[in-house]
Amino acid sequence: MSEKVDTGVPGLDDLIDGGFPRDRVILIVGGPGTGKTILCGQFLYQGIIKNQENGVFVSLDESKEHFYSEMQQFGWDFKKIEEERKFAYVDATRMSRVAMLKEELYKEESRSLRGKQLSIDQLVEDLQVKISGIKAKRVVVDTLAALNYRFQDPIQRRTANVDLIESLADLGVTSLVTTELEHLSLERDALEEEFLVHGVIMMQTLFSGATTTRAIQVEKMRGAKANPSLVPYSIGQNGVEVFPNMPLFGKR
Repeated sequence: MSEKVDTGVPGLDDLIDGGFPRDRVILIVGGPGTGKTILCGQFLYQGIIKNQENGVFVSLDESKEHFYSEMQQFGWDFKKIEEERKFAYVDATRMSRVAMLKEELYKEESRSLRGKQLSIDQLVEDLQVKISGIKAKRVVVDTLAALNYRFQDPIQRRTANVDLIESLADLGVTSLVTTELEHLSLERDALEEEFLVHGVIMMQTLFSGATTTRAIQVEKMRGAKANPSLVPYSIGQNGVEVFPNMPLFGKR
């Protein structure tokens, strides 16, 4: 079994045999508002504070200021740990399709995959510099959905995802990558990214009559004995907390 990395999320380690397998790539899938970015921020911040494992956050769709403000709500001062050279932020929002349209570059670069691939190569190079600079052990990429908007052709999109995920797997860090759940349903087709990563965690909001509950499920975790049960979680003032032994909707 692989060496484990503490997730920093109460209750989540119980579902994955003590933590994420070290140096693997884990996909966090969920709809809007399910707390994917919060969970990832928690993984980085707690890793730095409790485990002395520095981290890097790569954003494909939000500014550093917005991320820092959101995380501060939970008492996670990323600005402070950045100043202490324990954390680094990579602003990759320029790679989003919307940003490219604003810069009037999209039409020109869309003529060749090579032009797009150079941007991914540059992103990986920037990430390597940040990892080396602070000796990072944890990385988050948020979110693949923003990157996928740029690659409308399925073959190009898969090539971009493969290159990015394989690059992460070769960096000697434990990585969390987020993406959007397209359809809210317990029955769904697997996303192509799920076949490329070592683990998959699903986060979603479920409805039962007038009752709603947040539910999390470990759908895949190579190198760990995972509990595949669908269990509730909450987002409170301390971040995400998973309840591995609590039934959904209060049922027994």
